[in-house]
Amino acid sequence: MACGLVMYSKDSVIVTYMKLYIFRSPFLLIIFSFLLLQGCEKEDEQIHPEIKTMQITALSPSSATLEGNIIHTGKFPVLDFGFVYGLTPELGETMGTRLSLGKDAKPGTYKQDVKNLKIASGYYTSNHNFYARAYLTNEKGTVFGQVASVTLPSPNIQSIVPNTGKAGDKITISGSFFTSDATEVEVLFANVAGKVIEVSPSKVVVEVPSGITSSSYYDYRQVGVVLKMAGQTYNVTSTFKVNPSVTDFSPKSATLGTVITIKGNNLPGYYYYSNLRVSFGEVDVPITSYSSTGIQVQVPHHIGAKKVPLSVIIDGVKTTLPGDFTVIPHTVTSIAPTSGLSGSYFSLTGDNFPSDFYYNYNQAVVTVGDIPTTISYVSSGEMLVLVPFNLKEGNHKIKVAFGPTVIEATQQFSVVASSITSFSPTSGGIGREVILKGNFLPDTYYIVNFGSVRIGGYSTSSSTIQTSVPQGATLGAVKISVENDYTKIEAKDEFTVLAPTFTAFSPSSGVAGSVVTITGSGFSANAYTVVRFGTVSTNILSITDTTIKAVVPSNVTGAMKITVLQNGQTMISKDNFTVTN
Repeated sequence: MACGLVMYSKDSVIVTYMKLYIFRSPFLLIIFSFLLLQGCEKEDEQIHPEIKTMQITALSPSSATLEGNIIHTGKFPVLDFGFVYGLTPELGETMGTRLSLGKDAKPGTYKQDVKNLKIASGYYTSNHNFYARAYLTNEKGTVFGQVASVTLPSPNIQSIVPNTGKAGDKITISGSFFTSDATEVEVLFANVAGKVIEVSPSKVVVEVPSGITSSSYYDYRQVGVVLKMAGQTYNVTSTFKVNPSVTDFSPKSATLGTVITIKGNNLPGYYYYSNLRVSFGEVDVPITSYSSTGIQVQVPHHIGAKKVPLSVIIDGVKTTLPGDFTVIPHTVTSIAPTSGLSGSYFSLTGDNFPSDFYYNYNQAVVTVGDIPTTISYVSSGEMLVLVPFNLKEGNHKIKVAFGPTVIEATQQFSVVASSITSFSPTSGGIGREVILKGNFLPDTYYIVNFGSVRIGGYSTSSSTIQTSVPQGATLGAVKISVENDYTKIEAKDEFTVLAPTFTAFSPSSGVAGSVVTITGSGFSANAYTVVRFGTVSTNILSITDTTIKAVVPSNVTGAMKITVLQNGQTMISKDNFTVTN
């Protein structure tokens, strides 16, 4: 018979034998052996711990109750006890997941729930078998109970109602789920987790999450919905329709033309044109841009009121966003110049003029007096305005209307009359350049009348018009007048149209190539002019009002008349010119 120190390892008990003393006396040896045998049997009953694995009860696809029974704790202090579990039956000191219950072990049964189990998956099948065994550890080692197993239930999905919704809507998934613990269930909408509201063995209620993106024009905003339990993924539907929703907009107040961003949940990156509408009050506006992060529109120039609700219609569902939109009005601080002609321009300065005026030019109205006029330029702080051509002389109020706001300038614009104050020269022949001085529109083409004969003129500045005596003008004193489409003005003094005269020439003779100076009056450098020596035309070097310089031609000799042709008139010298060799 033997007794000794007990060591525990996995499933075996190792007994290390003590060295026995051999007594020389047979009788004493027999008595001692008997007493030792009785002591070892009693000691064996107290030293060895004994533990059993009772059963595993499946609670849900990801949880179970483990039950063990401590028959005896043994002689040595308990360091730890509990369960080792896993998805395979190979459980022991280094295999499986240890669920420690501490060291306060007492004989009798004990239980513990285990949750959030992850089921192993293969390509075609999933292993729903779950294994566990009880254990107890003291300073000498660990003893284990037998391995127990159970098959965990698998969820069964039957329906999803409704199959469409927006962020925050509650969706019910019906089926068999074997749990009422919401922490064991996860529902994903296109990989975005929804908030699980309620779980029972027969249904899961979940909120549609925000952040779902629909990036394809052709998916009609349909996404897949899956349910996850115990590490397994179960398809619920592939055709859940995500309804976008709008929640707010910014800024809440702005000037006309400002871009407004509308925020929302699950906004798609694509829309059919008929599916999306945005309106400021009763005014629909085009969509500037849209994406999954927001919808952008511009404040319309024809908005009907200074404060309006902003609403969005998606798929026929109208949502009025919180807070009205307020138009920030423009201001007019000054005008410059404060006086000018009809047809001239003046600048209006101020703040909050629409920056996108050129795309909405017909929505801005500026009136001078009571006459709407043309706006040729707009920036955020300035605009250039035309003075109406048919506006009467005098002071006129300036009003600027953008959208629902009409602002009257503190200054008035004074319309002054066009005028001719002088002209020079006061006489000249056909083609003679004439400079008119007065008050004109700059850089403008005018009609200038010399009597009843018209010719064009151009204002090189606000005080000067350049023109010339027209062909066919009546000789003598004529009135000069200037006109455009809206006004006609006349000079006080008269202009004398001179006929060209040929009075003399010098020298009286010369060789070919020499220069002859012809004197007279009414000549014009702008008129068509011909000089002939006899019958031969020659080159003209220069023309002034009183002189013409011409070259003696090379193919004539002897004495001859000099003829000047200008503006249809022919003038012949009284004396002959002699060409010498």
